[in-house]
Amino acid sequence: MFFLSNIKESYFSSGGLGEFLKIAIPSIISSYVVAVQIFTDRIFLSIYSQISYAASIPAGLSNSTLEYLFLFTIAYVDVFIAQYYGKKEYRFIGPAVWQSIYLAIVAAVIILAFVPFSEKIFINIGHTADIAAEEAKYFKTLCYGAFFPIAATAFSGFYFGRGKIYVTLLVNFCGVTFNIILDYCLIFGKFSFPELGITGAAWASNISYILMFFIYLFFVVSKKNDNIYNTRHIKFDINIFKRLLKFGFPNGITVFFDMMGFAVFMLIIGALGILELTASNIAFSAYHIIAMPIIGAGVATSIMVGNYLGQNKVSIAQKSVSTALRSIYVYVFVTVVLMLLFSTQLISPFLTNTKTSLEELIPMSVNLLRLLAIYMIFEAGNLTFQFAIKGAGDTAFVMKVFATLSFALVIIPTYLIINVFKMGVYAAWIITMTYEISLFMIFYFRYKSAKWKKMRVIDMNVIEG
Repeated sequence: MFFLSNIKESYFSSGGLGEFLKIAIPSIISSYVVAVQIFTDRIFLSIYSQISYAASIPAGLSNSTLEYLFLFTIAYVDVFIAQYYGKKEYRFIGPAVWQSIYLAIVAAVIILAFVPFSEKIFINIGHTADIAAEEAKYFKTLCYGAFFPIAATAFSGFYFGRGKIYVTLLVNFCGVTFNIILDYCLIFGKFSFPELGITGAAWASNISYILMFFIYLFFVVSKKNDNIYNTRHIKFDINIFKRLLKFGFPNGITVFFDMMGFAVFMLIIGALGILELTASNIAFSAYHIIAMPIIGAGVATSIMVGNYLGQNKVSIAQKSVSTALRSIYVYVFVTVVLMLLFSTQLISPFLTNTKTSLEELIPMSVNLLRLLAIYMIFEAGNLTFQFAIKGAGDTAFVMKVFATLSFALVIIPTYLIINVFKMGVYAAWIITMTYEISLFMIFYFRYKSAKWKKMRVIDMNVIEG
């Protein structure tokens, strides 16, 4: 009975498993809903054309690399709201959300400036003309709609930062359902819609985010939310805006360098040929869906840390990280076993309509997915400790790490391995594992240094003691 009472107390205590799951499960489901959208896009494109499918990931990653610079700057409003919410400074929550919307407008204008260069970006990389043409179509169409996913992220922060994630789950579900329907109609030209192929997939995503934006807007500015959180206070606030840039922009730069490293990695892999690019796309697509819970759990970790630091309850913030780490590695252990034993089954949905010889494609895709299973072990720890210190405001350090390692351990070594030493696709993917191990070790030691315990984003200065 004593043992059971301890488990119960641990589950329901502050920073315990119950609180973690309350935030993490909706976050994970929400992440999966988005993953279903990406999965559906790629499945439909693989049925439509192997060239379109092969082009979708490099072009999508290139767009995401650019977009995520701003999206994750704005997404850091989650931490502001978490700390305001923990400190019970509710009147600042609405204004913080609107400052991130203004930043989204600036971001959209900057992203649109890349549209005229779409064709040159992919032709100059060295991809074949047919793949480069499809990549350019997908990239520039996504750029046209850049404002709406970024702005939707700003509104979602209103719920994520307070740990009220069910609304975001509902909005994502509506958006993804609409996206799947539009994918089918616009890619294949069904129900009197034009057959647009890869361009249709991009427009389906854009239109879905427009829908999500307006649903969020309706909920966020409701009278009830305005009364408590000041959500109709749309006035530009230079102080909050500057703080969002101070702490959020390093977060955006971090994701930018991380995505840029991986985007360049995939572009270099594409120079090897259609077999290597397709196998890499298949393995990454399967892994992306499998790894989504780790990202959702990381978001929950950041929210809990931010909330308790806002209350100056450092010990509970630390307990939250321990809870998250134990929970995530239970999932990782089970998942790694499944990835090693059932690799062929996990990649099978992505083999539809491929013109590449399956005798070559399947073994290569399976081997790459197994490498990614080992990669996941280190990514889980990396993300947990990384989100923990970012939840405190330690974004500048994280930015410096990614800015350095993305070049030193991904871009330069991959280029040398593929183009100079001609070592092939497996050696290139092993390089990414070295990168992930390095991130895990660096963020673990940064977390153990305890500097994050003294940081707050809602105060301009570090809090001592």
